[in-house]
Amino acid sequence: MNDAEKWDAELAEKSSPAPLLQSWAWGEVQSQAGWKIERVRLPGGAMASVQLRSVGFAREAYVPRGPAPATPEAVDELIEWARRAKVARIVIEPEAQADLADGLAERQFTPSAPIQPQHTRILPLLPPEVLLKSFRHGRRYNIRTGLRRGVVVNEGKDAAELARQSAAVEQRESVHLPDRHYYDLLLELLPWCRTYVAMKPDTNEALATVLVARHAGRAYSLFAGRSGKHSELMGNDLAWWHAISSAAESGCSDSAPRKTDGICFCWRSARTRIQFPAFFVERALPCPAAKRSTLQSFASLAT
Repeated sequence: MNDAEKWDAELAEKSSPAPLLQSWAWGEVQSQAGWKIERVRLPGGAMASVQLRSVGFAREAYVPRGPAPATPEAVDELIEWARRAKVARIVIEPEAQADLADGLAERQFTPSAPIQPQHTRILPLLPPEVLLKSFRHGRRYNIRTGLRRGVVVNEGKDAAELARQSAAVEQRESVHLPDRHYYDLLLELLPWCRTYVAMKPDTNEALATVLVARHAGRAYSLFAGRSGKHSELMGNDLAWWHAISSAAESGCSDSAPRKTDGICFCWRSARTRIQFPAFFVERALPCPAAKRSTLQSFASLAT
């Protein structure tokens, strides 16, 4: 068993399902995107894949969906590790129930701007024909209409098309999405990561693209884009439907979309809703006055 396999196996023992963002492969993606990765085994048995970055004179850390398990004791040990590592500021976004927020506040954590979504919906993946019946009437109509009108959905690793579709969303909605390089990293380094591209049947014009990763029996919607053209073909709904039904057929147990306020039908049709603790930041070490202005200028960390 190599280091990656050992890390993921241990992570699965600490948390079920094991968080994608704490996996070895996710750390490899972030190491190619400007972060230094420290994979920490804490004294009490918890684990944390920590992303480190220098900003000015200071060193800051980000722990997405960690530590695992996310207990107050594990957080204490993580903070002690950060002090020894001379980290000036640490942001954690644990995968835990909302009541952990009280424990974080008691430890003098303070709210910070969110990086990962604070709420997500978990969609149990049933056989596709059963799953479709569980959706609301409007979503069922959209999916069946797209199927009748011959929309084709291709599964692959099309980072270029996702980047084009994302750029269209950025322009329409004034949001910032990753560039093609980051999509390429996800598709190359995550063990299972695919795009689903919905296409106009007569011209093969791309209508919508979604990026989905699978890890530890769960499918994650990571990014999506759509051109906004030919809405009558329901390309966006068809891209998501193929991604979700494919995960169900593969044996995944559920699907975890990243947001609850987007356009994906599964976000609104899911039966289980999870709220993660508020986003917290702690300055792990006192910092000299000369460095304090740098710390105060920090924006939220990027994934």
